[in-house]
Amino acid sequence: MATDPVLVADIGGTNARFALARINDGDVIVDNVQKQHAVDFGSIRDAAGAYLESVAVNPSAACFAVAGPVTDDSIKFTNSPWALDIAFVKRALKLERLVVVNDFEALAHGVSSLGKPGDFSLIKPGKGDPRGPTLVFGPGTGLGQALIVPLADGRERIIPTEGGHVAFAPRTPDEIELMRFIARDHSRVSAERILSGPGLVNIYRALCSIAGTALVPRQASEITEAATSRECPIAVKAVDMFCASLGACAGDAVLATGARGGVVLGGGILPKIEKTFRNSKFIDRFLDKGRMRDFVEDVPIDLIVRDSAALVGAAAFFKNT
Repeated sequence: MATDPVLVADIGGTNARFALARINDGDVIVDNVQKQHAVDFGSIRDAAGAYLESVAVNPSAACFAVAGPVTDDSIKFTNSPWALDIAFVKRALKLERLVVVNDFEALAHGVSSLGKPGDFSLIKPGKGDPRGPTLVFGPGTGLGQALIVPLADGRERIIPTEGGHVAFAPRTPDEIELMRFIARDHSRVSAERILSGPGLVNIYRALCSIAGTALVPRQASEITEAATSRECPIAVKAVDMFCASLGACAGDAVLATGARGGVVLGGGILPKIEKTFRNSKFIDRFLDKGRMRDFVEDVPIDLIVRDSAALVGAAAFFKNT
């Protein structure tokens, strides 16, 4: 038996995706997915209102997954000019219930609802440790991270983190120069300054400066396109450095959290560059942990390739709370 529809949203720094979700015999079903560009709307309320008008449905409840920490009733996004006043949006959309959750916390809730063919792509096999946490981790407009912790009674506890804001740890001479380049503008260089859409732009700019090459301005999507077509050697090097550094950071996160249950990669960037990503040094750097290599050796890594995964996660979070 299906439940009444719930408005679900995945609100990032660049885009917001909206959909209607139902729970049918325990399964999460997401329909009518639409993407709204943040620059096209003055507020989240306007974007959500436009979506509801287009589908001609007035749900009584909603769950929004947002790119940033959820600490009070007024949320400022880490990488977006939008803000979210929960009480105001609830009234404006005439909702009886509005739940707001960190986007990677929602994604972690949705992992158990994924698993159909085409939802995941195996990046690294491994037997893992079912007693250990699973790390949900990945780059988009920011660098998200959450943990799925198995409990003794068979349930799971989801722990949202701000692990994307740990300090960047350069390993190679180019990465050291990259950190110095970014440190000109930022007193503290976090992993997210490197491992995100804006971070990829930072890498590209830094490599142009290091090489003494005139900068041809490119957005993150243009850098990945130029790398995939191999029309720009610096773009190729930037994406390679991005993937290698991401592997190092993911491995460090496993060491820090004990996430030997596995790593699930999310975010909007990796599915778009999957072939390049697979041919990168991601796994080499993930495993490059010196005397702690054995700790990460058997950790399996999967990539979420389902486009609506965060919306499934928002619906799963709503179901679970």
